[in-house]
Amino acid sequence: MWEVGDRLFRTTTRRFQICECPGCSLRLLQPVPSPAELVGYYPSGYWIGAPDGAGNAATLRQRLLETYRRLVLVDHVRFVRRIVERQQRDGVWRGILDVGCGDGSFLSALGVQPAVGLDRSAAAAAAVRARGLRAVVGDLAATPMRDRSHSLVTMFHYLEHVPQAAVSLEAARRLLAPDGRLVVQVPNTASWQALLLGRRWHGYEPPRHLVNYTPRALTTTLAKSGFETIRTTFFSLRDNPTTLANSLAPGLFPPARAARGTSRGAGEWAANLEYLALVWLSVPFTLLESVCGRGAAVMIEARPT
Repeated sequence: MWEVGDRLFRTTTRRFQICECPGCSLRLLQPVPSPAELVGYYPSGYWIGAPDGAGNAATLRQRLLETYRRLVLVDHVRFVRRIVERQQRDGVWRGILDVGCGDGSFLSALGVQPAVGLDRSAAAAAAVRARGLRAVVGDLAATPMRDRSHSLVTMFHYLEHVPQAAVSLEAARRLLAPDGRLVVQVPNTASWQALLLGRRWHGYEPPRHLVNYTPRALTTTLAKSGFETIRTTFFSLRDNPTTLANSLAPGLFPPARAARGTSRGAGEWAANLEYLALVWLSVPFTLLESVCGRGAAVMIEARPT
């Protein structure tokens, strides 16, 4: 479909292609980077944000960032808490495993126990533990956790980063207890944003996103791994506006500026406020596309069949 590069973090000048399978509508990054190459495409702080430095200004910035994260995670928390409350009511609750947990913002906002975060980043796991939560460093397919040890597994913006979804989904099936649930969220290539912006749409995020899904393709992928879709939403206050903002002005994204060394000096606060303004200006359009079933992210609750 298109030739693309790393517009966000600029970790490489290498060019890739976005190719579409006419049969299943998956859009794939080609050529697929090797595991060693992929490590270099994830800058320090990719999952957890840039270091805050020291002093009162850093403390204030961290408090503001945490407040913002809790605000925009309201859709995720509401969607998942409905499952948790139902499982607790039915007496089948065994805890949540959040795959690709980042710094643990979601688990902290959800506020339930037992809860475990799993991430390949040791820095991310350390950030989760700093919140007083349990974290495991490793890969989902090779985790030593016991079979049927969790009643809920969540994967927020994880599957697009792995070349073979079936491997991760099979591991999730193994970890889920009877009556367990899986929650998956990925960028939606059938969104209005994707249709309007083409190769410039941030949802593709080359070269870190290897497989890009439509809702139909995600549902089919889940079904092939033995999961039945039972609930779908296109609302995401955290992801939809930022996807549009990062598409229009990738140079403003704060973690990207930090990774490129352009997030220093007196202009940092001004750039952050400019980015925040762009995000909030994106909200009306992203709410409309979500209402119409064309949001930039799709979230699914599924159960093993």
